[in-house]
Amino acid sequence: MREYPVRKGLKTDTEPVLSLCLKYSKDSRIEGNSVVLTLPGLKTVKVICGMKNLQLETESDPSYGNPQESIKVYNEFITELTGFDSKERKKRLSKV
Repeated sequence: MREYPVRKGLKTDTEPVLSLCLKYSKDSRIEGNSVVLTLPGLKTVKVICGMKNLQLETESDPSYGNPQESIKVYNEFITELTGFDSKERKKRLSKV
């Protein structure tokens, strides 16, 4: 499980997260306090909502043939979800 900080002003409730997830995966759905979806190269992505930070659990798909595309889509998804790009996330992680 990974925890990502969220930029101020972005909502972490299930409904706003679901609307963003639907842009990346049409099979996104709410399960309790989390949103579950699939992305290229990932069987399941579970976004646990309602806290200050977002927590993500992922399960990879070993049969997927293009890992570079998978990483690119995942990073775009996290950037839009948290408001921080990979460089800013790395910088925040190194401060801790």
